[in-house]
Amino acid sequence: PVTTVDKTSTDQVTPNRSTGWKDNFARNPKLIEYGEKQVEIIDYAIVDDQGRFSNLIESDREFVVKFKVVFHERVNEPIFAFTIKNVQGTEITGTNTMYEGTDIPTSEAGETMIVSFKQKISLRNGEYLISFGCTGYRNGEFVVYHRLYDVLNLTAVAKKDTVGFFDMNSEVTVTLNGEG
Repeated sequence: PVTTVDKTSTDQVTPNRSTGWKDNFARNPKLIEYGEKQVEIIDYAIVDDQGRFSNLIESDREFVVKFKVVFHERVNEPIFAFTIKNVQGTEITGTNTMYEGTDIPTSEAGETMIVSFKQKISLRNGEYLISFGCTGYRNGEFVVYHRLYDVLNLTAVAKKDTVGFFDMNSEVTVTLNGEG
């Protein structure tokens, strides 16, 4: 995936006030939320390849998973992540800014960031759940700042069905009499 991070500074961010993106989606009532909230996820969205908010994606087409965070205190090198699970709870895939080699600068209280993950994925037809997270290290110890597990539903539509979770995009060749 391609990861982008937009950083702005504002004193007008109200953490629990809707900023609009998430209003386009039904929030999963069974989501799990936890963390110390030095960094708080205040908005999130899935954007399809046409630039529309949508939780319906077509396999092998680009889409963006993004979320907005506000910093309530100074945080060194936060790590932003998202995962995709099936409805049975098995993690199918996920990534974070550390895995993707995206360096996040130290951020001060009152600043906001928008983190966007752009990718193609070959999920098979089905229902999935998206989770978001912000973690990091403080004095060498792993810290969970804020996690929203299973917050959004995602429906994948594929051109063909496959076994398992994703299409391997195999090219099949069959030859007569074992030639080739």
